[in-house]
Amino acid sequence: MNKSKSYLKISVILMATAIITIVSFNWFMNPYGFYHSLEIKGINKFKSISAGKLRMANAWNIYKQKPNCIILGSSRSIYGLNSNHPGWDCQEVYNLAHHGTNMYETLRYFQHAHALEAQKRVVLGLDFLMFNAFDQKGKQGFDESSFITTANGNINSQFSSYKKFLMLGSIDTLNDSIQILFNENDLEANQNLEKIQLLGGLRKLFRKVEKKHMNKTWYKRPHNYQFFAPETGQSSFDNLRKLLDIAYRDKIDLRMLISPSHARLWEALHAVGLWSKFEQWKREVVTINEQQAKKYGKQPFPLWDFSGYNAYTTETITDNMKWYWESSHYKQELGNIVLNSVFEAKIAEDFGVLINAKNIDKHLADIRIKQQQYRKSHPIDAAEVKKLAEETAKLRK
Repeated sequence: MNKSKSYLKISVILMATAIITIVSFNWFMNPYGFYHSLEIKGINKFKSISAGKLRMANAWNIYKQKPNCIILGSSRSIYGLNSNHPGWDCQEVYNLAHHGTNMYETLRYFQHAHALEAQKRVVLGLDFLMFNAFDQKGKQGFDESSFITTANGNINSQFSSYKKFLMLGSIDTLNDSIQILFNENDLEANQNLEKIQLLGGLRKLFRKVEKKHMNKTWYKRPHNYQFFAPETGQSSFDNLRKLLDIAYRDKIDLRMLISPSHARLWEALHAVGLWSKFEQWKREVVTINEQQAKKYGKQPFPLWDFSGYNAYTTETITDNMKWYWESSHYKQELGNIVLNSVFEAKIAEDFGVLINAKNIDKHLADIRIKQQQYRKSHPIDAAEVKKLAEETAKLRK
């Protein structure tokens, strides 16, 4: 009997010690960035967490930090838009963009941030991939209970600020803490060196990204890309309307941009037959922006289009590119030029057009002309992308 009691006592002590150790380690490593622990370069400063965990971490970090300026959009905004750009003129800027996001997620994170702290300035990176009607549900790691308000703007009864502390004892959190301890790397080095080395050169990485967009990003099997869901009739533009409605109503300084992906990605979009939808998408965004502005008696928010063909987006592919990681994502060096225009500090020549109802048709026509010029000046790239599209079409069938 005494031996049983001693065994039980030792077991309880060991279990308690293990729990305290795990909780303390997770607190110190702080893998998601929302605990108040010391950050040490080379140990726990760089948070190399998955896209799913980033969604959860961002919701809690917004609750903790309460920034008054945010960046929204897809991974292009993550890699390309600099929260330290001098044009922000804000107390604190937080990059709230997400990998492979959609407009519903973007709306919900915007509502969460704005409910916690009235937003002074927002830069919204708009990408065609965010508007597929068949891809408007929350992604892995997206959790409605992490937001302080519901989608309708009411107080969210499921939200609890104590939930994040329960994660300190989680094995998943422990695994992420260990991963960060042994994989503390610079983000740019990880993007630039590891992928290039693994794939045997940046051109191969370009092809991989383009193939992924052709086969997965722009298509959600078994459906093709659509703006309206056939079952419900709901438009993927509805969430943009809601976001703009809040921004105009609450007098937020919102600035929108269409990302400057590499010209090869636009060739890929054309090759899979989505170019007309891409143009339709731009026209619709212009229309909605001006409709919402008229509703509130305001001037439309600035809407910049950096897509298309120009000296930056047609950069020659080498293993040490100045402006691009690969065909989808641009570097902060180019992002700073983008933000110079967005913040009206310095407008780059032949890069970015402020689009509206008056100039949209001419603007789209100009891009089509430059598209033809690109194919003549870059025949190898154009042919390579076209061949990829043909191979991908067979796979989708």
